[in-house]
Amino acid sequence: MAKIPCAVCGKELGLLSGKVKISDGAICTNCLSSAGISMLSNNMTYNQQSINELISTRKKIVENFSSTKSVGTYIQVDENNKSFKIGKDIFSYENLLSFELLEDGQSITKGGLGRAVAGGLLFGGVGAIVGGVTGGKKSKGICNSMKLRISLKNAHTDVVYINFILTETKTNGFIYKAAQDSAQKCITALETISDINQSALNQPVYAPQSVSSADEIVKFKNLLDQGIITQEEFDAKKKELLGL
Repeated sequence: MAKIPCAVCGKELGLLSGKVKISDGAICTNCLSSAGISMLSNNMTYNQQSINELISTRKKIVENFSSTKSVGTYIQVDENNKSFKIGKDIFSYENLLSFELLEDGQSITKGGLGRAVAGGLLFGGVGAIVGGVTGGKKSKGICNSMKLRISLKNAHTDVVYINFILTETKTNGFIYKAAQDSAQKCITALETISDINQSALNQPVYAPQSVSSADEIVKFKNLLDQGIITQEEFDAKKKELLGL
């Protein structure tokens, strides 16, 4: 079988090479990884041009990412550049759509339920976490799966998961309690990001002035030159426009 070149780096990709197909070729997993992408959703909607544009944009995000806060190895947050990292994938705050904690397939808590989180409590001790995992589920003594499902918008993937429990675990044991604490902290981090996104949406939008002060001064200078206004009137208007 003929090898095909990676649409980004040009490396020849054989049958066993790590690659993802796109509409008119393929991209190697190394190029995806270098751009902070471990999973590419809707890969066949990309062509060579659009995948190169995506990788170019993503590499800038990866290069600028610098974690300022973290919840263990589950999630890292760059508060300065407003981005967060889950596994190898990096996303902008605005990519966050919603999140849901699932325990054995049952929904335990969801994002966007009005649990406001104070920024100072975001990465405090377990007892300081606001909101967190809610009750309401039946006690069954055993948990086989606990994961946080994070839905995204305008990102390279539609959903990512944070896994806390993958095997049979007693709910009265240390491992379960530690997983629950980590889940609470991750939920609080995501709630804070959601709150920041919501605050940005609520900011008033001011239309830029269509005419600058310099344009206005030129207009009044023309009026002066035409004798329509006096020198005193021009000087007064000029001071007003310059804020003097």
